[in-house]
Amino acid sequence: MNLLNRPTISALIVFCVGSAMAQSQLPSCAGKDARRWTNCQGVINFINGDRYEGEFRDGKWNGWGTYYHLANNQFRGDKYTGQFLNGSRQGSGRYTSANGGETLEGIWNSGAFVRAERVNIPAPNDFALLEERKRIEEEKMRLSEERRQMDEERKRRETAKANAKIDLRISTTKPDASGIVIFNIQTGTDTSSLKINGEEQGSNEQGTYQIKRLPKVGQDTVYSIVASDVYGNTKNASITLSARALKSAESVESLSPEKMKVSQSRDAVAIIIGIQDYKRLPKAEFASDDARAFYDYAVRALGVRPQNIKMLIDAEAEQVEIYRAFKIWLPGFVKKEMTDVYVFYSGHGLPSTDGKSLYLLPQGVDKDFLAETGVDQSKIITALNDLKPRSVTIFIDSCYSGSTRTGETLLASARPIALKTEEYTFPSNFTVISASSFNQISSSSPELKHGIFSFYLMKGLEGEASEKKDGKITVRELHNYLAEMIPRQAMRMNRTQQPQLIGDLDRVLVNR
Repeated sequence: MNLLNRPTISALIVFCVGSAMAQSQLPSCAGKDARRWTNCQGVINFINGDRYEGEFRDGKWNGWGTYYHLANNQFRGDKYTGQFLNGSRQGSGRYTSANGGETLEGIWNSGAFVRAERVNIPAPNDFALLEERKRIEEEKMRLSEERRQMDEERKRRETAKANAKIDLRISTTKPDASGIVIFNIQTGTDTSSLKINGEEQGSNEQGTYQIKRLPKVGQDTVYSIVASDVYGNTKNASITLSARALKSAESVESLSPEKMKVSQSRDAVAIIIGIQDYKRLPKAEFASDDARAFYDYAVRALGVRPQNIKMLIDAEAEQVEIYRAFKIWLPGFVKKEMTDVYVFYSGHGLPSTDGKSLYLLPQGVDKDFLAETGVDQSKIITALNDLKPRSVTIFIDSCYSGSTRTGETLLASARPIALKTEEYTFPSNFTVISASSFNQISSSSPELKHGIFSFYLMKGLEGEASEKKDGKITVRELHNYLAEMIPRQAMRMNRTQQPQLIGDLDRVLVNR
């Protein structure tokens, strides 16, 4: 029977699919959460074999779609194409039996056929068009969200730019030995650009830079610094390095007795004399410092036990005390042919007016009564030789030119002494190393804080004089070292100074 040929139909024909839905699965557009399947085109397959293809809204079948009756029952093969509302046939639709013989086309209400009417059912492609429209809407929403986020980011950056501040701080180091200066620069912000005299240094998130530069010598050098942060803010600064800042401070040598390997203690004794502050004469600059420093070298380099050292400094170094040290104290420590004796003297020296005698000047010396108040060097040598020690080594940081270490005149009438070997000899077991020749000044150095001779004597004993670096230092090696270092240092002071040596060149002074 063709239902469309019965325009007077009055009964409601109801098709129930609720039981099938109760056993359904989620539609293909639902994802993992059924509450989210809304405004989509999809397919749902039911447990009983039925199938729905069409629109879903608000979690139910809403809109246009097709329901296929595929289960093994009285409606098997039938289908309905039309409008749905909340899962029921509602609105325009067409119901077709499996064999195509019967069709219900018209208006439906709550799943029931109400009246016959021609229905304009969208073609299947229209469903795709709806899906495309949906996709376009979603894309519009996505773009709108991106635009919103971009607007927020723009506002954030504008606010940050308005509040951003470049705190440009610059400091420089002193020039190193080669004249290089290091710039330490802090911007206090995320820095996109830093330029020094137009040269780009790159970005730095922390705003921290260390940059080396070599300023020009002999003139002021101006450095222009421009910093830019990531918000476009900029700040300028300039720094000038003056010519005097370009002078690189030379590294000053220093004594390091603590670095020496200590020599083995042996039968040895030492008298150390240093006089800086004279009662009636100008100062002998750094002389007492020389003597105090030499104490450590007597112990660590020469192997003298501390209890075998007599040290006389300034007021302790009066004429009588010096003579007592050599004639009364020293004999108690010297064993004949067994003991090595060391003498270190730093202070003023003078020749006699006739140029035939040499004097060490004690603290209270009076130059007008040199013979009466000075210490005759020949008497010291005689006192040492009378003890018959195994060896005597004398270090003298003094000159006999009549001048002080700084070039002042001690005695205007003094004549530089010129002693020849045949006129002035030492015993064969004596080694004498002095600071300068008899007509030269024995200089001191404000940089070294010592007499030049004393400083390099001790530096040589540290090991610098050892040519083979084997722990041994001979008289020859020590003299070669002093002959190289002392004239070089004196030339920096526009002076000439050449150390002098008398004795056995092959004798070993230091043996570690």
